[in-house]
Amino acid sequence: MAGVNVGLRAYLWGKKPYSERAQREVWTLNGATYEGYRTYIQRMKDGTLPAGGGGGEEPQPDDIELARLPTTQSSDEEPGVPPAHDPQQAQQHGAADSSGGPAAPPYTYWHSFDAAKCPVSVLRFAPGSADSLAWGDERGVVYVATAEPPQRLLQVLERHSDSVTDLDWSPDGSMLLTCSRDGTACLWRADAGALRRAFRNASGALCCCAFHPANPNLLLLGTAAGELLVLNSSTGHLVARAELAAGPMARGGAACLAAVGSGAVLVADSRSCLHLFSVELQGGTVQQLVPLAHFQPPRGRYHEPASLEYTAHSALARGPAVLLAQSSGEVVLSRLHEKPWRLEVKREVRTTQASAKVRASLRPCAALEQPELLLCGSEDWRVHLVDISRKGVPPQLVAALVGHTAPVLGVAWSSDESRLASCDKKGVVIVWSAAEQQQQQQAGASG
Repeated sequence: MAGVNVGLRAYLWGKKPYSERAQREVWTLNGATYEGYRTYIQRMKDGTLPAGGGGGEEPQPDDIELARLPTTQSSDEEPGVPPAHDPQQAQQHGAADSSGGPAAPPYTYWHSFDAAKCPVSVLRFAPGSADSLAWGDERGVVYVATAEPPQRLLQVLERHSDSVTDLDWSPDGSMLLTCSRDGTACLWRADAGALRRAFRNASGALCCCAFHPANPNLLLLGTAAGELLVLNSSTGHLVARAELAAGPMARGGAACLAAVGSGAVLVADSRSCLHLFSVELQGGTVQQLVPLAHFQPPRGRYHEPASLEYTAHSALARGPAVLLAQSSGEVVLSRLHEKPWRLEVKREVRTTQASAKVRASLRPCAALEQPELLLCGSEDWRVHLVDISRKGVPPQLVAALVGHTAPVLGVAWSSDESRLASCDKKGVVIVWSAAEQQQQQQAGASG
């Protein structure tokens, strides 16, 4: 636009609080965004509007394949501002309603937290809650917040001296387990923010952590040296240890882990080989870690994993399933078969390779009649909701949520699916609420 000082506008934009910038991104007038409205006014002044005054834009197709989404900014886009397109349209990509218009957005902006001033890559809702949310940043700080009005930070937990690599809530949501690249693991009381116990790993960085699903007093830790450790949180003692099986070239570090049922754990090493262990308990005490199976990476792609999930039932897989997101941009859903143990690839989604590890998450506890939805971050600053449930049809984009101003690194569902959360490379955490629930709460407040 002639005569517009884009650099000055970008500078002033960057000085605004993040909450104001997020509200600007979702502002609309008669279906148009703020940027679209501004462009319309400028084109009126320039006399460059097409006949009829319309924008001449082509209608969006009903379904958009994830691979077709733009992932880079063009050179004429304003620096510091997300790619120029309609946020409401981005949230409404999907099947049209009976009137021929776009479907209502499944999730809309709810609240944002910008306490962290450096990248945040891991965040989780507390079990059974759409309210309590925790995340960790690259400085080693852990945050606990509430997403219920009035939304606010509840705790700022400082003990780690390097980036937080993983965190997990206890099954009852009262405790929080965090681990860091500095080799420490911390057990916190989530409500009071008190440090209950801290552990230091002598062999180096800790990459992943989880509570044992059957006995939360036992803590599972994965190390960069390729070990799976089991600690007793009451005594602080190491009660079991196992090394990951060596791969074709060398043993990789334990990058991600996920509990499988109540008696096993699945570990992804740094080359995406998967290792399944049985955690044998007797009287609540671990007797030993027994290797059950070792799986090569899906499709033979030895790329570093970004996240690993296990679900007891997937409608698409027709049984237990494993979701593996890789740093190369592949997200693979596989059926986990038992006796003999094997993985069967059921669905693969290709996203653009990112400059950092980008996590993905499967819709929790989806009913048989509901579509299987994949939630994933992206390098293009958007949060993608992808339908992977239709057989014989490529994965289809349901929504692309706009609000971040940096690559989205981590995502999380609440257990009841009423809220989503996402975090980015600038340290901003956004909570998204199901549109129907948000309308009901607004109606209740106005009433």
